[in-house]
Amino acid sequence: MSIAITDDHRALAETAADFLVKRDARRVARDLLESPTEPMPPFWGDLATLGWLGLHIPEEYGGSGYTLEELVVVVEEMGRAVAPGPFIPTVIASAIIAGAGDAATKAKLLPGLADGSINGAVALGGSVAAESGAASGSVGTVLGGGLADVLLVSVGDDVAVVEVGDGVRVETPTNLDPTRRSARVSLDGAAATLVPGGRQLLLDMARLLLSAEAVGVARECTELAAAY
Repeated sequence: MSIAITDDHRALAETAADFLVKRDARRVARDLLESPTEPMPPFWGDLATLGWLGLHIPEEYGGSGYTLEELVVVVEEMGRAVAPGPFIPTVIASAIIAGAGDAATKAKLLPGLADGSINGAVALGGSVAAESGAASGSVGTVLGGGLADVLLVSVGDDVAVVEVGDGVRVETPTNLDPTRRSARVSLDGAAATLVPGGRQLLLDMARLLLSAEAVGVARECTELAAAY
């Protein structure tokens, strides 16, 4: 059974599925298996134009003003298509900023996260300390780190929002799954904005959205196996 159970959600799911099939998202993912680099998927601009990156973001920041319910419907279809690109880490990052960021951070980053001009990445582990607006330490494994413009990093019970630039070192080693690569990131005095108490929200959002994606993968595997 799909996550989409209302008529509106089923219509959204059908639209997303049709888009991903027409853009041959699974072939794009397959091409990455042999690619030494991870480019942005060719359908990223069209995906952003459809507003999927901003489904859960308030309209005042360029989003659609819907909820996480609509977002997980699209995420499930992304999982079914094994769609590559930084969609999942980007929407996790924007959900945290929209839910717990300060007004300045929302105004600065949410419009770009919603329109696809800023890519997000998230780290759930690592050992990072932040003081006086600067963060240092090993971030550990960062989902989407190689394509990211902004990182969300756990710092104790808080989350640091770090824009990729001075003081940020990103390395993308060989990944077991080349279709969506994780990076190793370290910080050395990188400028950071803290989201107080944001770590639990980061964990909750990551669990929710990655689970929705996993539902899509499992559903497609089941349907293909049954058809075979």
